[in-house]
Order: sequence, then structure tokens, then C-alpha cells
Amino acid sequence: MSSRFFLRLLAAASALFAAPAWACGGFFCNSQSPVNQAAERVLYIQDGAQITVHIQITYQGPSQHFSWVLPLQSVPTLKAGSDSIFTVLEYATRPSFTLQYPNNDPNCHFPFCAYPMEAGATNDKNTTDTSGGGVTVLASANVGPYETKVIQGDTGADLQKWLTDNGYDQPAATTGLLDAYAKEGFVFLALRLQKAKSDGDLVPIVVQMQEPSPCLPLRLTQLAANPDMPVIIWTMGPARAVPKNWLHVVLNWKTINWLTAGDNYLTVASKAIDQASGHAFTTELAQKAADVKLQFALTGWNPTALAAITQPGTYLNTLLQTIGNGQSKTLQPIIQSFIPKPAAFASLTDQEFYSCVQQDCCYTGNCGNTYACSGNCGPIKQAMAQQPFDAKGMTQAIADGVVQPLADVQAAYAKTPYLTRLMTLVSPDEMNKDPIFAWNKDLPTVSAQHVATAKPLCGSGSTEAVVAQITLDDGSSYEVPMPASLTPGTCYGPYGYNSTNTGKGPIVGEGGEPAEKIEVLDESGAPIEIDQSFADQVDAELNNAKLGQPSLSAEFVKALPPITWNPDEPTVAPPTVNTTTAGGCSAVPAAGSGALALLVAGVVLALRRRRA
Repeated sequence: MSSRFFLRLLAAASALFAAPAWACGGFFCNSQSPVNQAAERVLYIQDGAQITVHIQITYQGPSQHFSWVLPLQSVPTLKAGSDSIFTVLEYATRPSFTLQYPNNDPNCHFPFCAYPMEAGATNDKNTTDTSGGGVTVLASANVGPYETKVIQGDTGADLQKWLTDNGYDQPAATTGLLDAYAKEGFVFLALRLQKAKSDGDLVPIVVQMQEPSPCLPLRLTQLAANPDMPVIIWTMGPARAVPKNWLHVVLNWKTINWLTAGDNYLTVASKAIDQASGHAFTTELAQKAADVKLQFALTGWNPTALAAITQPGTYLNTLLQTIGNGQSKTLQPIIQSFIPKPAAFASLTDQEFYSCVQQDCCYTGNCGNTYACSGNCGPIKQAMAQQPFDAKGMTQAIADGVVQPLADVQAAYAKTPYLTRLMTLVSPDEMNKDPIFAWNKDLPTVSAQHVATAKPLCGSGSTEAVVAQITLDDGSSYEVPMPASLTPGTCYGPYGYNSTNTGKGPIVGEGGEPAEKIEVLDESGAPIEIDQSFADQVDAELNNAKLGQPSLSAEFVKALPPITWNPDEPTVAPPTVNTTTAGGCSAVPAAGSGALALLVAGVVLALRRRRA
């Protein structure tokens, strides 16, 4: 695979620095991420032979220990990105599960809604920036908050020594993996934070190169990954993106817990991927870009008006009103630089300090019709009035660091034919094969929005449902018992999947196996479906896949065994439903019977995971 472009996700990661939620009306509010906190995210933008990759860097630990290494095929062009790009993508493309309740019969209705939702220092190492010892420095630049070097080395040992000597801390176990990439002719992009920068300054990095399609390296990532780490990639490209050398799984929506708005989605996906030998992606969205409206650029941006403002509080309030989805942590270091906190207020949090800066209050003796500042806000407003403020410089910094990255992605999206979102969950022992991706124009679209309907089935003499009959949009139906632990209340949907949950609730065993289909997707044609029992052999055969050639030989496909497994076969016995009728509903055993004791919670599937 020496001709491929590999992208190192991160060197040490477990927590995502997500864009703040701005409900409190400021730039330093406490935030709640709209997305899973442990996922890795990458956006690939393919434009002919050129690929632009936005990588959301995640890190947890002391700032002085942050370092990050990317194997690359050639020296790239680098820019700083915006975390707002991933916020926009996540909100618009994440899976949702809506259960509708069309039955409003008082003789048999749903008594419950659903389960309650689950609820620095700087790098002070002396950098000698030396070449020699088998390592050459090919390029060096400061990009956003990062100090970057592009190096090339003869061996992993040479590279490891250079990285350590120059302050790019890497685990000792990295040496063998670096050696494998070095022998394939790769160069390495090394990042660390500049002095006076902290982990709060981390922003996405943008890498631009000449490559025909994306590739996601996982071999280095295994050193710092968590078990079942979600990896989400988006592609803007000529067609639907497909994994070339990994399997593809279609999830069985009958194992989703529709009664809880899909709060077990990641469990279903993880176990389905396990059934596909642990090396598989699922497609969460695949649509023509024209059909998915994404707004990255800041439509209210007015640099002329902002540059003319003389008061920092007025500036921040105007910025807050106009910047829209640019309200991200990318702004925070810019604000801190141009509106610094005086030493007298060092004990205040940023939220406390800048909230006072934004207040339109009076700090003088004669306030007239203007309300007087309270608490610390009076002295803060007075200090700000005496402190010089460079509105023009701040506006330019925001334009360069916040506005332009969003405008660039908006322009790229306007030209792109197709948007795809793929996801996998992968553990360190499975990160032994770097997935490559290709484009297929023959495959159907995939919606991220999933809808089902629920019909109540009541017990004899009861008007409250004890079983829900779930009907999917393909017309298939199945029955699940109503859990006894739900909070009573009238429940008429729709209710959407709230992905701030862990997503790791138990599988609905009545629905069958978590994987509906295990497939091989290629650069043309329909999927090749394979039997689950043969997933390991197919996965091994895909190790030889190359772009521009069929991933499986005709002889291998011809020898594939027939599909024998039934994904709809329940993993637990379904509830027994009586055929008699009472109160307009099919009668079922009363709550507490043996049939209804088979609840969803606690179902364990004995699934096999392929080991490296």
C-alpha cells in the first residue's frame, strides 16, 4: 500500500473537545457536546486528484505532553481548521430513530413514553530541530496553535529518537510501527503545541495532498485507542464512499430499541461489526449533496462593521449576534488575545469575566437610565474602558481563523456531488489493517432518519399496552414487551434519537441478530452479500484489495457458500400473544406472566470477535 495516503488520527486520545453550546449567551459558557465524547472524526473532501482532509484532534492530558504524528505519502499543504465544521456535519447527518404512535384508542393505549435518557501548561522542552542520524527535516512551520515539522527517516528507531530528542513524545512501542511506514517510503508530519499554547487551543488540522481517494491509518492509533472506539468519517466526493478492503454491515433495525429512541444504537452497531470479523463499516448516510442542506459559512459576517466598533463589550455582543455556527472554541483564544483578562481579575473564570465584559451596564456614579453594574462587573467594565482594544486586528484574526475555514468548506460542498457518512467501532487489537475507500455510483442512497410505528397490544381486561408491535418502514413487524420500569405518561411521538446518550443500551433480542447483512462493496455494481460464518475468510481475502481492481476475484466470489443464517431469528423468545380480543386490542398475558418476564435488559449475545 505504499502508494496510498495514510492519515494518523491521533497519538493520545479519549475525550473530544467539542464546540460549546451557547445557551448562556457568551463565548465561554459551560458546554455539552451534541455528539459521543469518545469518537474520532475525519472529513475527506475529494476534488479530482486532490484530497483535503479535516481532522478533529482529540487529546486528554498535560499540554506539554501533547504530540501527534501523521504518516503521509508526500509533503502536504497545512492549514488550521474549525471545530464548527464537525458540529454542522454531526447535527445534519447523525442517525435518528423516530417512533410514531398513530393509535389513539382509549380502550388500548401506551401508558409509557420511554426509558429515561441516560443521562495549561505549555511545552517547554528545548527543541534543537536537528537533522541527521537518518532523519531529514523536509518542512517546518507554525500552523494555528501548532508547531509542525515534516520529517523523513530511514528506520523507526531513527525517527523515534528524533521525535523524542525534539520534544515530540511518543511511546516506545511506536518504533516498530514507524519502521513499517518508513520502509514504505512515507514522510511524517509531527505536531505539538507552540509555547504559550495549551490543550484548550487545539483545533482541527487541515491536510491537502494529491490522492485519488481516502485512506484511514489505524496501525499507529492502536497504541492509544480505547476498546470499541467509534470512528466517524465523512466524505464529500464524486459518489457514495465505500470501504474497499473492509467489510460493510447493514444493521438490523429490529434490534434497535425504538421505545427508547435508539439509545442502544452503538451496541447494535458494535455487535454487528463483530459479526463481520471486527473489520467493517456501516453507512449512516449516503445522499446527493444537493439533497442535504449544510450551512458552514457565516452568512451574517460583516467585518467592516465589526472593525469599526470601539468597545470590547459591544464588539462581543455584535459578534455573538452575527457569527451563527462559528460560535466555537476556535474563537476563545482569539478573544483572550485581543481582550486579555487583567491580572486583578485572574481569580475569575473566563465565563465570569467575559460575561461582565459583555454586559451593557453603567460603572460611573451617574448612570441615568442605564442600570448600574453589579458585583465585579463595575471594576471590569472600568478596566476595559482603560485598556486599548484593536477591533481591526481582532476582526482579521477571526476572519482568518474562524470565517475562512468555514467558507472554504462551504465552497467545496457547493461543488461536491455526494455526501457519505461511515462509522465503525474498533478496538486496539483490530487496528491491524488500514481501511481504504473508493467511490461507487451504482449503490442506492441511505437516509440517516429512521421511522417506525408502534401499535399497543393490551392484556385481557386491561386498557394499557403490555406489548408493543413495532412496524418498520419496510412493512415488517415484530413484538416486544413494554418494560415495567418506565415512567407513566401519555406517549404520542415522534421522539428522536438523542445521541448525547452513550448509545450502549442492551440489544432488543426479540428482533434477531444485530447484523441484517454482511457485504462486500466495491467500486461498481451491487453489494456482494456473504454468510456470517464466512466473514473471517472474506476479511482475510480483502487484505489484497487494490484500487481500480475487483476487491474479490471472480473465482473467490463463485466459491462463496450460500447465505444460510437468518438475521431475524430472535435471540430471546418473543412475547406470547393470545389470539382473543378484548377492548379492541389483541389480548396478551397480563403483566408479570412468564412470557413477559423476558424483558430486553440483560440480553447477551455470544458473538465472536476476530483477533489480530
